Amino acid sequence: MIINASNIHKSFGNLEVLKGIDLQVPQGEILSVTGASGAGKTTLLQILGTLSTPDTGTLEIDGTPVFQEGGRSLRGDALAAFRGKRIGFVFQAHHLLPEFTALENVMIPALIAGRTTQSAKDDAKRLLGLVGLQDRTSHKPSELSGGEQQRVAIARALVNSPAVLFADEPTGNLDSATKQEIHKLLFSLRDSLGQTLVIVTHDPELAALCDRSIVMKDGLIIQA
Repeated sequence: MIINASNIHKSFGNLEVLKGIDLQVPQGEILSVTGASGAGKTTLLQILGTLSTPDTGTLEIDGTPVFQEGGRSLRGDALAAFRGKRIGFVFQAHHLLPEFTALENVMIPALIAGRTTQSAKDDAKRLLGLVGLQDRTSHKPSELSGGEQQRVAIARALVNSPAVLFADEPTGNLDSATKQEIHKLLFSLRDSLGQTLVIVTHDPELAALCDRSIVMKDGLIIQA
């Protein structure tokens, strides 16, 4: 299993947001997480993506024990390094750096991870080609459409060959035609790279395309 989460609980003050989540995701699966606002979807995504720490429970990503209740967990720099190398994120907002080109934006996580400039550039060019932007590598975000910016964000998320790619409403800001293009692209990543994806979405069309869809309500998985 790429993701193995057990008995995940998370509270903010007196508000219990996650009430004991068990979830396993195998290699190459595309999983959607759906449910009404406030169901706990984003909190779960943040914990699975190691951006937030559960109050109790255990989490393994690609065989690495990230959080262990009563045991040894990754912390600080070790956790940040693991996240940078083994986890990719795509959000509703692109979060591209406006002063850098598409190529440079994709290279940044690889350089942060300590890779050589040439290695980062080679992978960035390859991935921009994979997402259909081989002719837009020198363009800055302001010179790209919303769909093209999201493609750059996807390439950036993949540059360190993550074990799992987490996407939070990845097509929420896009028009219907561009949404379709990004949907196709996300699924092509599994075919070309064997990529595992976990997608939080309110879009029933996107959820229906996934291999499996789980529904959350009041901090619990009510349908898997």
